[in-house]
Amino acid sequence: MAVILEARDLVKRYPLGEAEVDALRGVSLAVEQGEFVAIMGASGSGKSTMLHLLGGLDLPTSGEVVIDGISISALDEEHRTLTRRAKTGFVFQFFNLIPLLSVGENVALPFLIAGDPASRHRERIAELLALVGLVDKADHRPDQLSAGEQQRVALARALATKPAILLADEPTGNLDYTTGTEILDLLWDSADRLGQTIILVTHDARAAAYADRVLVVRDGEIRDEIALGRRKDHEARPLIRRLAELGL
Repeated sequence: MAVILEARDLVKRYPLGEAEVDALRGVSLAVEQGEFVAIMGASGSGKSTMLHLLGGLDLPTSGEVVIDGISISALDEEHRTLTRRAKTGFVFQFFNLIPLLSVGENVALPFLIAGDPASRHRERIAELLALVGLVDKADHRPDQLSAGEQQRVALARALATKPAILLADEPTGNLDYTTGTEILDLLWDSADRLGQTIILVTHDARAAAYADRVLVVRDGEIRDEIALGRRKDHEARPLIRRLAELGL
């Protein structure tokens, strides 16, 4: 498979008083098209910083991120924003839905931001609502939905423009076990059936077990990689044992 995302020697350094602290220390990785990769690590390990750099939400102090052949680190702010909109979709822990918009309008938001009328994308919006099981909730507001339904809307919105990469930052962290499993199943189906490339940041071995491989981050570096393969059982116990061996 072709490489869709590459990070080359990423360093992210923040000022801390008169000193500096390295959140990332020379991280390099490559993700193939259609691959499902999980990034795990303790709080403060650098995993969320890595995700933000990979998605173009922030710039590295040094190093390069290449998405679908485009070096986003070399772009000016305007072109980086346009590339991020076109190439990436984001799902966050707290949904980030627009409360005054309906479910359908929230899913259409990426088109609206690009100045493209939602009416031109009715078929795509209906397809996404069917994918996440919310066709009958298209006219509801976010506050009329459960937490799991809101995350389903966020996932549909992230997939709206058929992004090269979907980045998910603790997408089940605000959900109960059953609802979280439903979201993880949707992510896995997106990778398996739709060929969607997914990068998932999580502290939960059960969530990471859905991935094809797991990158373990510690002190701003990728310290280990665990290959799991594309499986349907999402069995977490072997992964938990391996993480325990690594001290996580």
